[in-house]
Amino acid sequence: MKKMVIILVAILVLGAVAFSLVACNRATTQGQLSNFLVDHAEETFEYDVKNELTNETGTYIVHIKRFQKGATVEDFLEPIQNVEKGILVRGSLTVGTTVYETGCYFNLTSGTSLMVPARSYRVQTENGNETFRMSGYYDGATFHYEKVVGGNTSSGSIKVSGTYFDNNEFHQALRTVTTYTTSFSFSFAVPLVSATENTSVSLTASCKSTEGITTPFTTALNPENSVNCYRVEVSRSTKVAGKSQILFYAVDDMKASNSELTIKHLLVEFREPITHEGDTFYVVYKLKSATIN
Repeated sequence: MKKMVIILVAILVLGAVAFSLVACNRATTQGQLSNFLVDHAEETFEYDVKNELTNETGTYIVHIKRFQKGATVEDFLEPIQNVEKGILVRGSLTVGTTVYETGCYFNLTSGTSLMVPARSYRVQTENGNETFRMSGYYDGATFHYEKVVGGNTSSGSIKVSGTYFDNNEFHQALRTVTTYTTSFSFSFAVPLVSATENTSVSLTASCKSTEGITTPFTTALNPENSVNCYRVEVSRSTKVAGKSQILFYAVDDMKASNSELTIKHLLVEFREPITHEGDTFYVVYKLKSATIN
């Protein structure tokens, strides 16, 4: 049963392979995205993780940092020099003896687009042994990648069209949406690179309701009230119907754990589906702390 946790971090939408995304969207034509690092340069979020099927638990940490044009980004697989002004989003998930390290650097703006992915990576280790490594870069709407699986190296490119996202850290990038309502919906493409798949897939994120959510973080700050959140479902277009990821973003700005400053569209909780013997279980991530610098 332990292998079930290998699909964590933006797990298997409708039975696909694990992925998460960083947004590339038109700022002028769609008017949907905004920069969430305006009055501070860094954000760190820690989540408690539980697999409802196996009862395994773990920790997921997300770190977001802003960089100025010309800077060197050290916290990558290899340092990136002379970057455009942008934001690095890194994630680290530990469940049992399995560890996932993911990251994406995206340019803040490019022409009329905001949050344009530039480089990304994903590394998976089990019992300290690396089992999967992927790194890549974007040349316009083409993602060039190299991956190593079981000691075998392969490379290739994937073209995407229209609004597209990267295969790392999608959950936090959706916080930049400014037009959240209970009738919000948009579709986008994503280049997907895993141990078994190299392709472009179509996803849809939609919000039809709000819901009260209580987490360790909100309980500590406000023990008597849940947080009103937009309930956003992310689904993959496939021939076989399946369950969606469910993401909960705070409707109102919330104070950080260490500051009077507030955080916009805080991701309070998210759930990733697992289908087992005809039943659906979830890997549940509950926010434990949110700090800014």
